[in-house]
Amino acid sequence: MSVALSAPRVHLQNVSRHWGSQAVLKDITLSMGAGERIALIGPSGAGKSTLIRLIAGALRPTAGVIEVNGRSMANFSWRALQAHRSTCRIVEQQNLLVPQATVHSNVISGLLSTWHWYKALQAAVMTVEADRVAALLKSLDMAMHQWDKAGQLSGGQMQRVAIARALIANPGLLLADEPTASLDPNTAKSVTRLIVDQAKARGMSLVFCTHWFDIVRQDCTRVIGLRGGQVMFDCAPADASEERLAQLYAGSHERI
Repeated sequence: MSVALSAPRVHLQNVSRHWGSQAVLKDITLSMGAGERIALIGPSGAGKSTLIRLIAGALRPTAGVIEVNGRSMANFSWRALQAHRSTCRIVEQQNLLVPQATVHSNVISGLLSTWHWYKALQAAVMTVEADRVAALLKSLDMAMHQWDKAGQLSGGQMQRVAIARALIANPGLLLADEPTASLDPNTAKSVTRLIVDQAKARGMSLVFCTHWFDIVRQDCTRVIGLRGGQVMFDCAPADASEERLAQLYAGSHERI
């Protein structure tokens, strides 16, 4: 199994993000070190997806500073921003696969941003990196589906392909944005377990936005509770007491 790229150190200082006049995140200050596995939890609308996209450099804050390895992201050149994005990959709630394309083609698309144009053109007309994709799919129990059309797969299998697409470039930081939200409970548990195991095996940092905290609790190094755009707690998993969790999800029926 390939070793992940060096994980970025990310620091947010008094970061807020607004959509129009609505504040989605409010004065967030936190740091992420290399190799951490963070469970990001909280009810819907807490701002978890927005926080993930700020960390990945896909969004800019309305206020505050985001630093990556000690440098303000606001001062990044286009090339530096692309380099940061290449070390971070997001597994979305929706798998965003091309259903008419093969599993192989969908996975290999995770490398396109790292290639020169001529290799991307080569991949469009011939098979490339077949062994590399096969090895990754095998680690996800999907080896037999490499040449199947993605649209023929089950929901759980499609999400495994989306995970493979995120992992193919060996990112230093994997950002999982409720990737099991559309899956049935049993499949959701297995996919959750798979993501955590892959992060541990590859030595990558992980931010896992999930309602399945009880599944990932033992494998996380830290848990951040977000509600109403603010951090309610940031602690070791053992300190995420039932009282804290009840306050975090008060009025919501989303805790699983």
